[in-house]
Formats: sequence, C-alpha cells, structure tokens
Amino acid sequence: MQAGFAAVDITPPLGAEMPGSFNKRHATGVHDPLHAKAAVFEDSAGTRVALVGVDCLSLKHSTVEKARALAEEWTGIPGDHILCAASHTHSGGPTADCLGSESDPAYLDWLSRQIASAVALANAKRVEARVGLGVGREETVAFNRRFKMRDGRQATHPGKGNPDIVEPAGPTDPAVGVVGAWAEDGRFLGCVVNFSCHCTVMGGTAFSADYPYYLDEAVRAVWGREAVSVFTNGACGDVTQVDNLTPREREFGEKWARRIGYILGAEVTKVLVAMEPGELEPLTARQTVIHLQPRPVSPERLAEAKRLLEAGEVPDRERAYARELVLLDELNRREPQVPCEIQALALGDAVFISDPAEFFCQFGLDLKAGSPFPHTFVVSLANGMIGYVPTPEAMGPHGGGYETRLARSSKLGPEAGPRIVEASLQLLREMPVPPPKSVPAFPPEPPWDAGLSGPENV
Repeated sequence: MQAGFAAVDITPPLGAEMPGSFNKRHATGVHDPLHAKAAVFEDSAGTRVALVGVDCLSLKHSTVEKARALAEEWTGIPGDHILCAASHTHSGGPTADCLGSESDPAYLDWLSRQIASAVALANAKRVEARVGLGVGREETVAFNRRFKMRDGRQATHPGKGNPDIVEPAGPTDPAVGVVGAWAEDGRFLGCVVNFSCHCTVMGGTAFSADYPYYLDEAVRAVWGREAVSVFTNGACGDVTQVDNLTPREREFGEKWARRIGYILGAEVTKVLVAMEPGELEPLTARQTVIHLQPRPVSPERLAEAKRLLEAGEVPDRERAYARELVLLDELNRREPQVPCEIQALALGDAVFISDPAEFFCQFGLDLKAGSPFPHTFVVSLANGMIGYVPTPEAMGPHGGGYETRLARSSKLGPEAGPRIVEASLQLLREMPVPPPKSVPAFPPEPPWDAGLSGPENV
C-alpha cells in the first residue's frame, strides 16, 4: 500500500463571521489556525481514496463538489472516492447559513481550492506504507445532552444538577476509531481518528479547531511534529462535552478543550502503540443519494413568525427562530425534497460510512450493529449539511428540545434517520467484505546486532 498525509491552512481573515450561535459573531483573533487535513491511500491495484477533515462548523455540498472536481483534475482520484468531513467546530469560518449566521461565497470558493490542495499534496506525498487500524475506548469526555424529565418531556441541557432530570434520553459512543500509517523506514506518517462529540468547547471569538487541535498536538508530541491527524466526527447530534449529571464547573473554554483533546490523543496513542499494521486492502468506494421530505411551515406559524419580525421588543432567540421559519418556507419552495448523499469508503475490512447531518448517536450505534464490516466508522457532517436528524422518539409527543425545533438547521421529519440508516446498510451490503487476516508487526524487529559495532554495545 501507499499512504500520504497533508495539512493546508484555511483560517479566514479577522472580522469574518463565526457560525454556530444564535447571534452574529465576528472573529477578533486566532487561538489556533484552522486546517483542511487529508489522507490519501492507494492499494496494490492502484485504487486511491481520500479522507479529508475540515475545521469548520459544516460544509455545503456545493463546496465539496467543487473541491472534488478540482482534486480529480489535479490528481486523477475520482471525486466519488473523496470524503470531506466537517469537524463541527463552533469556532470556525463562515461556511453555514443558519440562525444568526450567513456563509461567505468568497471564502467557500477559496475553501474548495484549499480542500483540493490538501488532497493533491497528500497524494504527492504518497510513500510505500504499512497501514493498520484499531479501536480504543474513552468514556469520560462525552455525554448525551438530552434528558427525560419528570414531567414526561425531553429537554436539551436542562442544567447541571436539575432535580427534575430522570435519566439521559440517549446514548453515547465511546469508540475511538484509528487508522494509522507508517513509512517503510518506520517513520509515522499520520492517522485518521473517528470520535463522536460536539466541538462546542472553546467558545469566544477567536478561530479554533476546538478539542481536535489538542488531540493533534498530543499525537504529534509523541509521534513527531510532521505527523498529521485527520479528525472525523461521529454521530454526535445529541452528544456534547457537558456532563449535566456532575455538579462541577461547566466544561467550556481552553482548559476543557485541552483536557478533552489530550485525553483523546492519549487514547489514540494507546491504540497506535498496540497496532500491528500491514495491508488494508482492497480499497473500495460506493455512493448513493436519497431524497428526504422537509417539514412544512404551516401558514399559521409563518404568519406568526412574520408578526414577530415586525414587532419591536422580541428576545434575540425568538427573533432568530422567526427568521428561520420565513427562510425555511422559502427554501422548501425551492427544494421540495432534500438530497442526502451517503458515501462509503472501505479500507480492507474497515469502512467509513458518511451522512451529511448532525446524526443522533443512536443511529450511529444502529449502523455499527447492522454493518457487515467488522470495523465501521460513522462520519457525520460529511459531504454536505441537511441539519439535525433526531430519533423518532425525540420528535414524538414527549420529545422536544433544541435539536428538534423547526428551522433550517432542523427541517427533516422523524422518518429521516431510519431511512438514512437503511440506505447506508444497503450500500454496505453491496460492498465486498474481505475476510479478516493476520498482519505482520511493523516496524519489524531488527537483528540483535543491527547498527552496533562492538561487544560493548551488546
């Protein structure tokens, strides 16, 4: 096999919008630079695939398609063999149209070129490599943020120590998936990491990759400063860093981003140390598009939203949602069905399966349980953005909470999640699953006297 890794800066200029809040935010500083990081793999048959992790809240499908077209032109890697995943940092650049934020077309065009550049550079840096995979476990940094309450409803972030909390309304996924690559001389090239948790830790008005920045710092501190870690977020739609059941301080800011990133980085290193790399072959790619039905905005709700926007004293959050209803009604007229791309990239008996959504964690676990592959890594917020996809229970009569409230960021019906899961499993069933095979340890053990020149060194 061959593998190559590269990172390209995508930090916008100061003053650019930072999406992810109800109100507009404009960047006043840079805590750490934002990147598009790419990993390119090639098998012995010449098939190449690329995985790209992008430090941003979300990606438009049009941005991904431009990046794929450029990367294919520059490298020959087919566009449908390239997976682009947003990390979901809430301290990124202007890539999203939601709530108080609007995307910047000029930045999106540049971002497409930078993503393609990352793929092209990683492709150019390909060397003969040993590639392996492993799965770690980290249960102390991510928590479901939705809870069943005593009154029978479900609530998002009801508050630490709230006496009305009964139990979490959904699971977490503690799996830390890792694909690592070493050059034949033993040099560590980089890794692809998959973990499920919102990147909502840093806050403020300085650009930041959030906790994946510290994850990358921890990996490079052990494995070399030239190493590249490509982060992909899992089914994290209802999973965050806030532990509402523990009466400690709220888990926000640099201190907590460092803590979470270093803990995850340590787990990645643990997995890499135990890994026995070899050949992850064959490489295969599949893609499908399904169409989902958006929820309509009723005439009554639309009229009330317009009334609120014309009123004077209206809380910012309610004004933001009223604006969302008006814009969603216009969007539904232009796009009566929502296209949803599902992509699968397989490296031997491991597969990355993507969705363009803030996928609830239970769906990710369902996908892993039903997958024919021994190792399945769910990549959410990939190749586009169609909003939150909650479970039918979360959207039912006893549901509720922020993730289900009608807006451009949550516009699909309760059937969307099960349909994505079934379409994903159908795609995986159509792919060849090679039998598990033992792989040689790497780097190989040297002779007892390799590089030594006398009995005093024995």
